[in-house]
Amino acid sequence: MGQPITDYPAFFEGAKAALLEVNRLKEQEEQQKEEEEESRAELAAEQRALKDAVETTIQKRIGEINTTYDTEISKNEAELKKIQANRERAKNIGIKDRIREETRPLLDEIKERKKELKALFREQHVSPLFQTRLYYALYFPHKIGQWFTLLLFIALFFVLCPCAIYFFALPENWRNPISLVVIYVADILLFGGIYVGVGNVSKLNHLEILRKGRELWDQIDSNRRRVKKLKKQINRDQSEDQYDLASFDDELTHMSRKLQEVKEKKQDALRTFDTVTKNILIDELTQNARPKITQLTEKHACALRLLQEVSADRQRKTLSLADQYEAYLGKEFMSLEKINALQTLVESGAASNLLEAIEAYRKRQE
Repeated sequence: MGQPITDYPAFFEGAKAALLEVNRLKEQEEQQKEEEEESRAELAAEQRALKDAVETTIQKRIGEINTTYDTEISKNEAELKKIQANRERAKNIGIKDRIREETRPLLDEIKERKKELKALFREQHVSPLFQTRLYYALYFPHKIGQWFTLLLFIALFFVLCPCAIYFFALPENWRNPISLVVIYVADILLFGGIYVGVGNVSKLNHLEILRKGRELWDQIDSNRRRVKKLKKQINRDQSEDQYDLASFDDELTHMSRKLQEVKEKKQDALRTFDTVTKNILIDELTQNARPKITQLTEKHACALRLLQEVSADRQRKTLSLADQYEAYLGKEFMSLEKINALQTLVESGAASNLLEAIEAYRKRQE
């Protein structure tokens, strides 16, 4: 409960001293806040630097592990591909050798039939032109390919040739139906005559020889079809036992196992790093940074403690100021200048008490 003021000089001096003390504590509190914030920022920066160092080191070590093992894996994969390529090359060579070996009797027979065909025509003094495939396709057709050749021959000499003469050789003013008929008749007489003449001459004089020649060509074609069929069978054969690929298979097995071992070692290394090595690195980095972090932690704790002490003291004295002086003076007059002005009014006799001094001060300010 407030007491009446009996000693105004002491009251005013006490108010000024209390106000100065509160102002001093406020300045000290602000300064201490800055120191606490600065020390807290230094501590946070050091802790963040430690965290960044840990993350960077861990990422770097993981990258180094991956790079080391991936390099070895790439080498093993390249070696594996090389062995596979060599095996495939050896298999292809084996297939070619097998084809050459298994088709040799048929190819030899084809050569013999060709020699026999040439010898037959030579002994009978038959023109070599009559032993060609084209001749037999034109005069003894009995297969699809030969019939196709004959039709192509007819189209060439009895369709395309007259049209070419009519459209490209004749002057434009000569192009008429009569000219076209004449060209076709001439073409038929010329090429048809040649075709019939060659056929009559050859068949009348050498019919038996030509028939034997056709039989030989049929044998040759039959053997060629058998060779082609045999090649397909060999290429489609899934069995590789006869190509002597065991050594390549052993190398492939060894290299595949080696590659798998490297991959497993990589996983083991990453697992070990994650469960053991990483923790060791974190401990080492933390241990190296601990002295400075401890120092900064203590510095911040000290700054915080001082701030709390100053804040508590400032709060206590602010409340005391409010109870002892502000309750009488009011917040309006809680400044050194105004307290001095009120003190002068009382001490000079212009006012006998505090209320009169306040009233007189206000009148002077109007």
